[in-house]
Amino acid sequence: MIFSSSLLITKISSSNLNRSKEFYERVLGFKLDPKYSITHPTGTDLPYLQMNLTGPHGSKIVFGLYQDIPSPFSPKPSNGTVPSFLVDDIESTLAFFQENQVSIDKAGDSYILTNKSDEGYIDQFFFFRDPDNNSLVIRQNIN
Repeated sequence: MIFSSSLLITKISSSNLNRSKEFYERVLGFKLDPKYSITHPTGTDLPYLQMNLTGPHGSKIVFGLYQDIPSPFSPKPSNGTVPSFLVDDIESTLAFFQENQVSIDKAGDSYILTNKSDEGYIDQFFFFRDPDNNSLVIRQNIN
């Protein structure tokens, strides 16, 4: 094998690391990893917070929050990299996000969209935004 990696880390742009950190901790349950965070940049270092989420069976999701934009994206980006979180109950996740005033993209009359794969598998999903208008997805596999 030419390429081998044990972990994928996704970069997320931030205009305010404190606000982003609070959102990812409070809403999504991430924890700061101080070993790989840069809060006092020098030279060419950009401010960076590594945020980890440990899931069932030891799975790990890692985001790198980079303070590399001057203000939240406006207008909201309509495409690009969109990390997805797989959940067991999309309805309760949507309700939790609404209770916590998370920005959720509406699609027609509903927030939740449904896809059917070529093989007949169905999933449901909705898009939400972090404080910098980065788009993320909550998804539930139905069958």
